[in-house]
Amino acid sequence: MIDDAALSRRLTAAIRDTEGVAGVYPAQPIVEAAAGAIAVKLALRMPDILVDIERADGFTTISAHIATFAAVPAPSTVRRVGELIRTVVTAEGESIGDLAVTVKVRLIEDGVLPVA
Repeated sequence: MIDDAALSRRLTAAIRDTEGVAGVYPAQPIVEAAAGAIAVKLALRMPDILVDIERADGFTTISAHIATFAAVPAPSTVRRVGELIRTVVTAEGESIGDLAVTVKVRLIEDGVLPVA
């Protein structure tokens, strides 16, 4: 089984590369995310572990919080990210049991999409 930190890194990187995604935020509640930011600053935690993975009783929940570009409809971006998470987890050959994926949009930016 792949370790959750490595899986989170892979998912975070893949989500950042998804069309319409402007950024990825920590999926934890704001106070927990603030504590995590301090941990990153103190080099206690890596800044690329933003996707939350919880495993319990044969059930896995993966949560991601993103910013989207206004130029791409947010529902389409959320759907793409959700499908991407399922694809990456399946490609890893993960034995995850039942899977729940949650993708939340925290911010919609008016900025211009990056040129590929």
